Amino acid sequence: MKSIIIVFGLFLSLSAIGQSKDVDFHLDKEYDISPTGTIKLNASDAKVYITGSTRKKAHVKIDYEVITKGLTFGSREFSVDVSENNGNLEIREISSSVSVGMIGYTNEKYNITIEAPEGTSLNVRGDDGDYWIRNIGGAISLSLDDADVELRDCTGNSFSFRLDDGDLSMDQGRGSLDIDADDADVRISNAHFDKIAADVDDGDLVIETTLADNGDYRIDAQDGMVSFTVLGGGGQFNVRHDDAHVSVQGDFQRVEESENRSTLTLASGKANVDIRVDDGRVRLIRQ
Repeated sequence: MKSIIIVFGLFLSLSAIGQSKDVDFHLDKEYDISPTGTIKLNASDAKVYITGSTRKKAHVKIDYEVITKGLTFGSREFSVDVSENNGNLEIREISSSVSVGMIGYTNEKYNITIEAPEGTSLNVRGDDGDYWIRNIGGAISLSLDDADVELRDCTGNSFSFRLDDGDLSMDQGRGSLDIDADDADVRISNAHFDKIAADVDDGDLVIETTLADNGDYRIDAQDGMVSFTVLGGGGQFNVRHDDAHVSVQGDFQRVEESENRSTLTLASGKANVDIRVDDGRVRLIRQ
């Protein structure tokens, strides 16, 4: 009987515990940066908005809140270190959590908003999260785990992406494209790349691009679909495949076709396109 009273009393005390902010961090500040400087961002599990404009300085706004209802055992710590370095800006998350248990629930809100000169380059490292990037004219390098990424009106000439799970979409691109993706769907339209190096495991790779004379385009895929649309130019297409289906739409000329290899040409260019697929589909389109 005594043990029952103790447990019941504990239940009543936990039920009476209300809502509280376990962590509450806010930053809203401008920083000096070169018109063509680089922003290095290291953050995890945040909603990130990065926009380029005619502004002269970088404006960084970070809001992080952890709201807990119930009882937690342990502690959380969170801060952000922002440093200006020779025209560049580094934003680094510093967080730690020592928790042995919780009764109740936790709600985390984490938003990062960055406004920067439009000539800025980006070097982003992170785990989970969502990223919206607009009107950035410098090089963009993203190394992310489970994240969705959307790029719009980004006019740089160097793009590098390392992704695990998640989706990536771009509405334009030029110069060089480097992709290393696991379970990720990649969709890029209206591009003018002269070099592509893409390694994709499970997931769809859909690219629309013009072909540069003497351009080099290499795609290595496992499962999933590779859809390659040529908006202009031409060249030779070498497709190596195991259990894959290759379909063609447009003015491609088949030069060689066997059980594990297809060679095609497209007039009006000298680009070299190599595609390697295991179990999947390959679709070549000339618009």
